[in-house]
Amino acid sequence: MKKILFTLIFGLSALAAFAQEQAIYSQYHVFPVFINPATTGFDNQHQFVANYRSTWTSFPERPNTYTLMYNGPVGDKLALGGSIFSDNAGKVSTTKVQMNYAFRFQIKKVRIGLGLSTEFLNRRADASLLNDPLVERNDDVVESLVDGQQIFDASVGGYAIHDDKFFVGLSLPNTVRTRLDQAPVAGEETEKRDLFEHYIFQMGYKFNLADQNSKVIPSITMRKVRDTPYQIDLNIQGRFLDEKLIAGLTFRPGTSGAAVCLLGTKLNQFQFFYSYDLSLSNFQRYTTGSHEVSIAYAFNRKPKLVSATPQVEPKK
Repeated sequence: MKKILFTLIFGLSALAAFAQEQAIYSQYHVFPVFINPATTGFDNQHQFVANYRSTWTSFPERPNTYTLMYNGPVGDKLALGGSIFSDNAGKVSTTKVQMNYAFRFQIKKVRIGLGLSTEFLNRRADASLLNDPLVERNDDVVESLVDGQQIFDASVGGYAIHDDKFFVGLSLPNTVRTRLDQAPVAGEETEKRDLFEHYIFQMGYKFNLADQNSKVIPSITMRKVRDTPYQIDLNIQGRFLDEKLIAGLTFRPGTSGAAVCLLGTKLNQFQFFYSYDLSLSNFQRYTTGSHEVSIAYAFNRKPKLVSATPQVEPKK
């Protein structure tokens, strides 16, 4: 009986995993570019990030996600970024290539970023899935996955921070979404969505404790993305000893809630982060949680060179 229950739960979880297109990261409040293209190059730094996430670690054929990302400024106003994303969940593999474009400007004490991301997604299921007893035969969705799905997607976002303390961001995933292959799923071609049907809203404040050489950053994130339930994350992050020690905690209330612990450090231009997700539902009995690791390298944009030689106008 326990084996049957385990198989059923895993089968349902795997189906939910490959239906989801928006990558889920626990470390988005450390790297906001994961969820909002408007933060591309926002701090005027060139940043390279390698991220690995293992979800539901004790499950066989569990989801494993790999991300390589770059973002940085290209001038005073423009910033660009790019990423490669690979996910394997059971018999389904997903590859995604994404490009970010952001326009940055400042109004008095407010720094503002407006961003756009475009991505090409390729998703394919192993043909053996058609013989899985948990999968209904002649299912259009499964057959479409085996044939392969190619999807173009675009998202927009905005981000602002006042006096380098109070920040707010809003991104709209799947603003434009279209199938590029010739095998649309039944009903998908007539799907109608409101502009704000999918969104990720983030707001927080950076408390600078100069006397203690530390910062405390509480924030809240409200998220409703495609094929996932509505979520609220309550985050608290502390940065101590010139960011030599970084710690954070996320609490996600609700029947399918979770808690996330974060530890990290900064060594010169490198950053290292590890986080552990613990489910607060009965589902935790079937898994040992989720693990996520990030390594980042960042350096400041070089200032413009100003000639030290005075320019002398030629005599007329």
